[in-house]
Amino acid sequence: MSMRMVVILLSLLTYNVTANARTEYNDTTTTAAQTHTHIDFRVNLTDLDSSYHGNGLQLDNALAKIDSMILNTDMRVKRITIVGTASPEGPYANNRRLATGRAKALASILKTRYPFPDSIYHVSTIPEDWEGMKKMLEKNHSIPYSGIVLDFLAETENIAPDIRERQIKHLGEGKPYASMRDNVLPYLRRSSVIVDYDNRLVNANLQSVAIPRPEIECIAPSPHISTSEIQFLKTGAPRKRFYAVKTNLLWDVAMCANLGVEIELWPHWSLDIPVWYSPYDITSRWRIRLLATQPEVRYWPKDAGKGHYFGVHASVAGFNVSTGGDYRYQDPNHAAFGLGLGYGYAFHLDKEHRWGMEAQIGAGYISYRWVKYHNTGRNGAKISRGSGTYWGVTRAGVAISYKFYQERKERRWMKW
Repeated sequence: MSMRMVVILLSLLTYNVTANARTEYNDTTTTAAQTHTHIDFRVNLTDLDSSYHGNGLQLDNALAKIDSMILNTDMRVKRITIVGTASPEGPYANNRRLATGRAKALASILKTRYPFPDSIYHVSTIPEDWEGMKKMLEKNHSIPYSGIVLDFLAETENIAPDIRERQIKHLGEGKPYASMRDNVLPYLRRSSVIVDYDNRLVNANLQSVAIPRPEIECIAPSPHISTSEIQFLKTGAPRKRFYAVKTNLLWDVAMCANLGVEIELWPHWSLDIPVWYSPYDITSRWRIRLLATQPEVRYWPKDAGKGHYFGVHASVAGFNVSTGGDYRYQDPNHAAFGLGLGYGYAFHLDKEHRWGMEAQIGAGYISYRWVKYHNTGRNGAKISRGSGTYWGVTRAGVAISYKFYQERKERRWMKW
């Protein structure tokens, strides 16, 4: 009878190795072994940072063990379970998003490296790891206020997560929670993986091994990024700020030259600045001459540059427009201006996250003045002038972009 083997567990708390169980399998020996390690994440982020808490070394060792397992013909992988966790701080819904994103980040690395079918992978999450907090405090009583917090956890076990979090923040004038924030919460933002396999070994020299379980401690950051990290951890690179160059294809089709830049300001914020400069006539009666800009500040619920965003934009434009009819409209040396709200969605086209596309729509108002001319070339007679305010769609398009990245330093205040 085969025995279920757990080889690698990127766990939430400890490191140990045990190899102690043996059963008969058709005149061969089935041996159980277990190795514990972990991958930590920065606050409010789902990108795997290989320089944080020694993640690079931890992941290198874990991947090396999986590699050796695959190369062993006596082993057959049955299941890979990946668990993402978040610390109990902030809204529960956001913590669920973070835990899910962290699990997917680790799953992406494994799926890129190993040719296992999708049915092998099983992904789950722990949105707020209260149990992990409890275990850390039970094993390390030197953490300030550990006894007070343990009593609180026992008394509030059945309380809703968001209420429980508010209560622990007000416990003891906030001092116990401050201790948890400094000493415990950074080690609850983690990803873990369990690899289950069947193993049939005939090596009679394999002996039981037991390594003492150390106290929980902070792991010093890895001083460098290894070659294997560069090759396999493209999605787990240190957090970087992006700069994008883009063009709006909708305006390109309309023969109106445009170019834009977008700069990531903070993890959830960016500034998008498109510019239209189209000084030419398309034909003698058709022209969309513009000198305009429409800066937009964007908020991204996930990481900046990915997924949905919401924005506030301003519009400033000088114009000389005719669309083949009898008249053309030109600003009287007074630019149109306005404000609006926008929404969009962005996604990447390649694994390097360099090329991307986004769809955008926005609405608001534009105040303008105009002079009306006969559309008979540049010297058509002036007919009238006027002004008005437009309410409606103020921003629309489908843009293609190319991104550059620069490593940035994280700041505590950037998490919002």
